[in-house]
Amino acid sequence: MVPLVAALALLLAVACGSDSDEDRAAGNTSDLLFSAGGFKAAAQLLRSGSSANTGIWVNGTGKATGDPNLGLLSLGVEALADTASEARETAAGAIEATISMLRSNNIQDQDMQTSQFNISPRYNTQEITRCSKCRAEFERVLVGYQVTNTLTIKVRDLDNMGNIIDSAILAADDLVRINRVSFTIEDIKPLQNEAREDAIGDLLAKANAMATLAGVNLGKLVFLTESDGSAPRSFSRIEPAAAFGFSGDESTSILAGELDVNVNVQGVFAIAD
Repeated sequence: MVPLVAALALLLAVACGSDSDEDRAAGNTSDLLFSAGGFKAAAQLLRSGSSANTGIWVNGTGKATGDPNLGLLSLGVEALADTASEARETAAGAIEATISMLRSNNIQDQDMQTSQFNISPRYNTQEITRCSKCRAEFERVLVGYQVTNTLTIKVRDLDNMGNIIDSAILAADDLVRINRVSFTIEDIKPLQNEAREDAIGDLLAKANAMATLAGVNLGKLVFLTESDGSAPRSFSRIEPAAAFGFSGDESTSILAGELDVNVNVQGVFAIAD
């Protein structure tokens, strides 16, 4: 009650402090506050500033699980040579052999995309002793030029993922770079709807439980929003088989597993009288 009286007193002080148009407007405001019903209206207005968090606020979570139907493979080649021209030519031959291999494994051109192409000098740091002052210094020395060409591949036949990786190693040999393998679900809307239904059920159950425990009546839902409905993706890092000393007749095993689609909802319920 004290803050309310202080606020009204401040309005009166402003109203009586000057004869300008703004001050006269403030005086009219003070007259309104003390007119019939004006005090109660002002009290309700001042109290409304703290009512934004009233009600029952609750979160709901839902999950649906499905099998991935699309693999994403990041692979490419990396070549180093004395000149940029030589490095580019070497990388070009390796990437063409890789693309030819992908086509022979039923990968369509629209499912292949260049995600990175880079030509850059490579330097090494060498220690050099300058006899004039007999001290060691370090200098950057150009050792050649490096070309990197990376593709992002959509693999629709998941059972063929391991064979594609092994074939890429054969096609590009030591120039191959297998960066990442991931799996996703191309159309997640059905799973999103399933997870959303689960999340709303969780939201309602929590809201009813909170109202019961608090000894109040649950009112109508006045606000509802959703978050975290993006496509799920699992990642794994794959290295060339040669890096582990595997023999040539051992194939790479890639397991797609299952993926979860998660939906979070937030809601606000009024408290019924």
